Amino acid sequence: MLYEVKRQDMIESFTITGVHAQQEVSLDIRGVVLCGYTGRDQEAVKKHIEELQQEGIEPPPSIPMYFPKPPGGIAQTAVIDVQGSETSGEIEYVLIADKGSLYVGLGSDHTDREMERLDILKSKQVCPAPVSQEMWNYNEVKDHWDSIEIRSWVTKAGERMLYQESTLATMLVPEDLIDLVGKRVNGTLDGMVILSGTPPVLKGEMVYADRFEGELYDPVLKRKITIDYSIKAIDWFHD
Repeated sequence: MLYEVKRQDMIESFTITGVHAQQEVSLDIRGVVLCGYTGRDQEAVKKHIEELQQEGIEPPPSIPMYFPKPPGGIAQTAVIDVQGSETSGEIEYVLIADKGSLYVGLGSDHTDREMERLDILKSKQVCPAPVSQEMWNYNEVKDHWDSIEIRSWVTKAGERMLYQESTLATMLVPEDLIDLVGKRVNGTLDGMVILSGTPPVLKGEMVYADRFEGELYDPVLKRKITIDYSIKAIDWFHD
C-alpha cells in the first residue's frame, strides 16, 4: 500500500510594523535556510572564520555556505533549551517572502559549538533559531538599507557586554541573498525563513552566554526590532 506523505508546514504569526500602521499576519513556514560567510566585507568574513578556527572548527569548503532546517527550526520564545554548555548566538537579519511581499526581521543562528567541531549542519539543527515576532516591510527600508544598524549583547555570570556591532552595509543585500538561496530551494521561496549570516564578534572570542539580546535599528525611520532570550542547558540529567 502506498501512503501519501504531506509536507508539514508550521504557521507562525508576525506583527508587520509599518510607517503608518501595524498588521498581524500568519505565515505558512515551509523551511529555514541559515546562510554563512555572506559578508560584503571579505576581511570581516576572514575574521569570523578565524573566530571559528580558534574554537577548533574547520574553515568552510566554500563561501557562502547554506544550512537547511525544518519549519520547526525557528522559535519565538524567551527561553531556548539546549543540550550542552558550549552554545552561542549569532545576530542576523531575517527575510521571509510571502505572496509578493518581502519582510525583514531579526534572528539568532544559535549553534552548538561543541558539535560544530564534528558536524556543522547538525550543530545548527539541534538548536532552535530565535526570530523576532516583529517584522518590517522591506520596501520601507530598501532605500536606506546600508545605514541600518545591527548589534547584540551577551550576559554571562551577571555581566552584560556588547558582543557584535555593525551596519547592514557589511552584509549581502536581500536581493543577492534571495537570488543565491533561490538557486538551492525547490519551488517558490514563499514561506522560507532566511537568516543572513552574521558580523564578527567584537573581541574575536565566542561567549557561551546565559542570555542573548539583539537589535536591528533603523536610524532613518527611528525604530528598532529586538530579540531577547535566555539559554537553558539540560542540567537535570547526568550519566
